[in-house]
Amino acid sequence: MTDFEGQVAVVTGGAGALGRCTARRLAGLGATVALLDVADPSAAVEETGAAFGAVADLCDEAQVDGTIGEVLSRYGRVDVLVNNAGLHVGVDRVPFWEIGAATWDRVVESNVRSAFLCAKAVAAPMRDARRGRIVNLSSDTAVFGMANFLHYVTAKAAIVGMTRALARELGPSGVAVNAVAPGAVQTPDVLAALGPDGWDDVVRGQCLTEPITSEDIAQAVCYLCGPGARIVSGQTLLVNGGANMGAF
Repeated sequence: MTDFEGQVAVVTGGAGALGRCTARRLAGLGATVALLDVADPSAAVEETGAAFGAVADLCDEAQVDGTIGEVLSRYGRVDVLVNNAGLHVGVDRVPFWEIGAATWDRVVESNVRSAFLCAKAVAAPMRDARRGRIVNLSSDTAVFGMANFLHYVTAKAAIVGMTRALARELGPSGVAVNAVAPGAVQTPDVLAALGPDGWDDVVRGQCLTEPITSEDIAQAVCYLCGPGARIVSGQTLLVNGGANMGAF
């Protein structure tokens, strides 16, 4: 399949499991993929077939603008942006009154500020082309809430609101903006954080009691970026095995 032949896709958080899987799928569908991450994405570039990788602090406007500028200089366009960057694993679950302001800022900025700055950086070329697709990664915790995880849940709920507002602003220019809200995804970091018993409890809580994989999320992202979602915008797609069915 070549749904993305001739298109350039930017995937943030490209060094992590979800970013790698999404990049691999986009590249396999014909896209020229650029991976951006605060960690070195070189190994992910080689593994996924991406064309380009760059280290950048995606909460720093100058670094974001410079890196997107380099992508535009190399390839002349950006058709797809996947805002996947953001802290999750390693974020301590504690009562909200124990969350320090610095930790709050770090979690919210890594998820929300990074998505805002990256969307802002690609808006001009997408508007000029009168075509583009932006997919933001949220979380199903934004639907059902999660105790002792207020900083993360707040950040992912903000992504839903951002997605809707961006869809309103960019829609007249032919740019669609959507979000994917995964449940707990079977990655090594998540498995280590939950432990065997915790992971089993998560899967039993789903209607479809199969583990959610990175490939499941990548497929959802590619659907929203592809021709099958031509007229879909402002939506948040839950990919969580039916663990909850609340509406955004």
